[in-house]
Amino acid sequence: MKILSGREKAEQDLKQLKKELDELNLNRPIKLAIIQVGDKMESNRYVEQKLKKAKEIGIEAKCFKFDENITQKRLLLAMDEINENWDGILIQLPLPRHLPKEVILDAVPYEKDIDGLSHRNEFILYNEKNSDDKFFVPAAARAVLELIEHHEINYKKKKVAVVGRSHLVGKPVAHILKRRGASVSTFDENTPIKLVASADIVIVAIGVPKYIKAENIKQGAIIIDVGTNYDQNDPSVILGDVDHESVKTKASAITPVPGGVGPLTVVCLLKNLVEIYK
Repeated sequence: MKILSGREKAEQDLKQLKKELDELNLNRPIKLAIIQVGDKMESNRYVEQKLKKAKEIGIEAKCFKFDENITQKRLLLAMDEINENWDGILIQLPLPRHLPKEVILDAVPYEKDIDGLSHRNEFILYNEKNSDDKFFVPAAARAVLELIEHHEINYKKKKVAVVGRSHLVGKPVAHILKRRGASVSTFDENTPIKLVASADIVIVAIGVPKYIKAENIKQGAIIIDVGTNYDQNDPSVILGDVDHESVKTKASAITPVPGGVGPLTVVCLLKNLVEIYK
């Protein structure tokens, strides 16, 4: 079984991104604001990774952390102030339940919405033939697509199953692959999982540890596991949405967790940020 690593490409792309930044010859660093509400361990780890990689290539990044009980009004006021001085703005998800996610995401100015999750960005992404406006492909979705291209996985006229319909990964990946010539079917927890078994390529981003097992895929399938789930018994262990031990006798190739889509996701986020200036 071939391992579809994302680490090498992430390192190469980060070096290339630093070179592009140097060539832009800006009179100040590009600035990234990360807005985090609460103190979840998982969110803290993701934010640390983003801050670290941004610093490596000369991007000024800062996390604005707010109490988990902050009101919608106070958060929106704080975001207005942040918007005045920062080039790109990222909302670290998930948000506490009392905060309406769509309202908070839409409060990020469209041109600074580097994770591409506002309604306006999504509208342009899914209707791009009718618009000349710039849009951002959500970072995790872009990472999946770039990893597929990097490993030269042929998806045209192939059956592709996208398990998970989130705005972060499943929906944009399915839309873009379909537009590029793949035969795409989408699935979620309410869809009969047995239908996945006919797919040549299975992309899994459903947020459930070990959701896909050997009996759910066909012999020789290529698996892209986007899942990042922390083991409740051991927070140092990260589990994918695929049972890797189970599928290893059937899959022809699979992304590792960690080390597959994850490293590329952070780099793709920074690519989106730098593209503001291109």
